[in-house]
Amino acid sequence: MAGVRPENLSVSDIKGRLLNIAQTSHYRLTLSVPDRVRSRLSDLGAIDYDNISLLCSEANLPGSSLATHEALSDYQGVSEKMAYRRIYDESFGLTFYVDRSYNVIKVFERWIDYISGVRDPEKYKSPYIHKRVAFPNRYKTDIYLTKFEKDHFAETTASKTTLDYTFVESFPRDITAIPVSYDQSQLLRCNVNFSFIRYVVEENITIQTNEVRDPIVTT
Repeated sequence: MAGVRPENLSVSDIKGRLLNIAQTSHYRLTLSVPDRVRSRLSDLGAIDYDNISLLCSEANLPGSSLATHEALSDYQGVSEKMAYRRIYDESFGLTFYVDRSYNVIKVFERWIDYISGVRDPEKYKSPYIHKRVAFPNRYKTDIYLTKFEKDHFAETTASKTTLDYTFVESFPRDITAIPVSYDQSQLLRCNVNFSFIRYVVEENITIQTNEVRDPIVTT
């Protein structure tokens, strides 16, 4: 008979199963800004791009679905779904704390400026100006996000697992409105939505002996 039989679990078994849950607050973003976009930021001086990655306070990991075809005539009275294509979300969102030099805003504004053909902001103030959108291979880049747990650096952990996300051919699609107000001060945040082709998830397991297994591609 199919089904799960009731079993007597000890308190330690229950704790081991239910308290070993992943948490949302441990991850690391690696933002790779294209070289041509960095050259547009050269007039601003040295920008710490690693610090901008650390300022990422929230990330919405995208999802995916399967497009299906309905088969009606294979079996009498049976309707089946057949998958024929995987569909990825159109974008993924990142939220950044804004540093007091506003480098976070500058980076993404200049990135979108480069994509949309804004070369001289002063000339762009004119209502009549020509523009030329950049080639995709000059503004797209891979963005990486690693999901880990708080005991990842603990020496007592026997094995450590991370999920490494690669967002292929990404670029900022839009910057959402950034509200400012005379009300009680809050941390200023910048929300950016990125377009991408697909994402790939790789599992990386590190054993206590510092042996690293080959990544296992799951998508």
